Amino acid sequence: MKKLILILIFSVSSFALSIDNSLLKVHATLVPKLYLMDYKFKEKIANNTIKINIFYTSNEYLKAKELKSLMTHRYKNGLKGYKLDVKLVKYSALNKPKANIYYLFPSVTKDIKNVVQEAKLYNALTFSYQNEALKYGVMISLNISKKLKPLLNLKAIQINNIVFRPVLIDISAIYNKDFGSNLKYLNIKNLLISNVYKV
Repeated sequence: MKKLILILIFSVSSFALSIDNSLLKVHATLVPKLYLMDYKFKEKIANNTIKINIFYTSNEYLKAKELKSLMTHRYKNGLKGYKLDVKLVKYSALNKPKANIYYLFPSVTKDIKNVVQEAKLYNALTFSYQNEALKYGVMISLNISKKLKPLLNLKAIQINNIVFRPVLIDISAIYNKDFGSNLKYLNIKNLLISNVYKV
């Protein structure tokens, strides 16, 4: 857990030269680790393997390919004893493979909503490159200010039968779309732990 927290201490200045590539490196490390923060993740995986689908449009193919390469290289020896199976999936694909994590590159609203609905079938974790996608039901993105923090859509997380460990709440920002068109963040982790995240 200490390593996860260290990942999130990067300042925005760290991304001055190439924000896209730097963020992809952070996502490649962070996204698989976030999945292990779900108390119920062991019930959802098969063959000791965490399956990850990276969704992309034609414009984002090279970025998607780079993210897959970063993930497979970072976890070539596995993660806490679990193997990673990472697949690239075009949004327009008819037969989308089942996965534990759905990573979404930017796309049109319809594509985002379709993947969110697909993920619900398997109580899978959804993570978006852009935090704007959280208003369509994606569970997690990153809040980029002076420090990086996971940005959690609590309603989506609860609907999908995911129960995160309280330490993740402690280091995260909370997304709430009910306060207007701009993202707002609430420091309500004590209420969440007692009322939403009972195990």
